[in-house]
Amino acid sequence: MKKLDKTLIIGIGNNTRQDDGLGWCFLDVLEKEGFNLENLVYKYQLLVEDADLISEYETIFFVDANKTTLKEGFSIEQIYPSEKVNFSTHSIPPNQILNLCETIYLKKPKAYVIKIQGYNWDFEIGLTKKAQLNLKNTINKFMNDFLS
Repeated sequence: MKKLDKTLIIGIGNNTRQDDGLGWCFLDVLEKEGFNLENLVYKYQLLVEDADLISEYETIFFVDANKTTLKEGFSIEQIYPSEKVNFSTHSIPPNQILNLCETIYLKKPKAYVIKIQGYNWDFEIGLTKKAQLNLKNTINKFMNDFLS
């Protein structure tokens, strides 16, 4: 098993909503590549409690499907803690989780958002062909830039 010391990868999504499952599929590929499950977390959405989860790691990757057009079908961007936190019963953006982590636990992990362009969001299991290609390209970029 490949272990990413002090790195956590959070896949956000729902695999029963077609391309909304991209975040989970990203983790599925890493698991098949032999990555340690301790470093991979599947989430439907981010919650306040995730500040505690990420406080134990030095580097965090949040992976999620994106509805907007992305130049290469994906993007990988470093993010920083937000200046304010607005609570919601639905979900909290990654930069607000970082803010809570810093405020409550006095930890500031390096963090990235990996956005993968999706196309369909119907109730169906399985990615569209375009989303599968975007996932493949994202995995290649991630492996080359962050794991080599």
